[in-house]
Amino acid sequence: MADVDVETLLKAWTTAFTEENLEYAQPTEVRDEEVFGDVYHSLIHSPLSLTILQLEASYACTVETLCRERDYKLGELEARQNKDMADAVNSASQGNGKGMTEQEINVLATQQIDERELLISKFESELATLHRTQFSEFRQWVMCVHEEYKTSAQHHLGSFPRSESAFSMSSQTEVSALQESFTVTLGAQMKQMHNLRLVAANILDLCKYPSGEEALPQRLQTSMSLYSNNLCGLLLLSDSKIQLNSGITRELSDLCNRSTEFHFPTLEAQLQNIKGDIRKSSSWREDFMKKRAELEARLGGELVNSTQQKKDFNKLNSGDFYLTRHSNLCETHVVFHLIAEDNLDDGNVSSRHPVIIGLRNVLKTACLNDITTVTIPLLLSHKMTERMTVAWCMKRAELMFKCIKGFMMEMSGWGGTEVKTLQFLLPADIHQDVFVKLTSLLTSIFRVSTPIRGS
Repeated sequence: MADVDVETLLKAWTTAFTEENLEYAQPTEVRDEEVFGDVYHSLIHSPLSLTILQLEASYACTVETLCRERDYKLGELEARQNKDMADAVNSASQGNGKGMTEQEINVLATQQIDERELLISKFESELATLHRTQFSEFRQWVMCVHEEYKTSAQHHLGSFPRSESAFSMSSQTEVSALQESFTVTLGAQMKQMHNLRLVAANILDLCKYPSGEEALPQRLQTSMSLYSNNLCGLLLLSDSKIQLNSGITRELSDLCNRSTEFHFPTLEAQLQNIKGDIRKSSSWREDFMKKRAELEARLGGELVNSTQQKKDFNKLNSGDFYLTRHSNLCETHVVFHLIAEDNLDDGNVSSRHPVIIGLRNVLKTACLNDITTVTIPLLLSHKMTERMTVAWCMKRAELMFKCIKGFMMEMSGWGGTEVKTLQFLLPADIHQDVFVKLTSLLTSIFRVSTPIRGS
């Protein structure tokens, strides 16, 4: 038997023991974000909650004012540039030798592009500076107020600013006239009660706060559950381009930038991190698919199908998803970005479609991460198109209802916290008759007995 280095062996055993036994492991370093989260959570559940919400609202109002000024200036610039270009083209088309030449028109177009980009850059710089200033001021204010509140012997507001105007918790955000809510009980042995809601609305309108103090009830609800096990998620159908300048992600980015994010990295920063994570995971996914193909070959089965073989794991594919965290969206803490680049207008989408499987993974992720409310585009589309006939809508909704009901039946075996509320979202311009038909379809598939609220 070869000589054993006892010292090396002891060090290896000691390291393994301390890493595997929590009692002997080194204490985890507490990050600043965790400290701030605990402090904010304690204050938002204290008598200071209204003061915090009003400060957040005032900050949001300042950012919104700058965004409106930007939109107004850009609108003015666009109108003026369109007029100048139209005049230039008309003078050139007269052919009398007095108008602008084609080369001069091209120069004018270049100048207009430069002028627009300069104006956009100016406001982007001002917005970024404002966000940084508010972020720093707010976090410093929260930490100072918490320290004063904690050490105050009398535990009252004292020198803390008070609100001169109260708000009613009964005030609600304006919602679509087309909405129905139900309760259902699912499960074979361990029955669970779920809330189902069918709503017709623009998906990003659900993330917008009302103006003024009407938003305070929604701000309170969002903030009080921000660091809890009762989070709200929203499913957004996206493309594989993880960037801010295209599609619905651009609209989400504009909405996020209209107020300062005090708790999480900006949407842009989160997307940059996700791009890095995709590069890191690509080799693991390729290795997994290779091993899976080899295993199937040894078992005498077919190799991985051609669709899976063609997948480029350096980018996201249909059915994949990533998530972003938010604290400045109305009653939305997590956004699931589900990649849906296939032609989902096709009526042949089945329960094995990658997007449907991705939806199951979204719900499973929600269960494992305390996200108890999830909003899902029922028709797998954010807008109505010409192909979406009544028959098409009924067929797609039936598929979605049945698949989601099956996923909900599986939830008890996933662990974590089950999704308690599912909101099925329909495009805002859907016809009322179709909405009524879909409501009847929901009740028949889920066997709803009594609606909680209707319209």
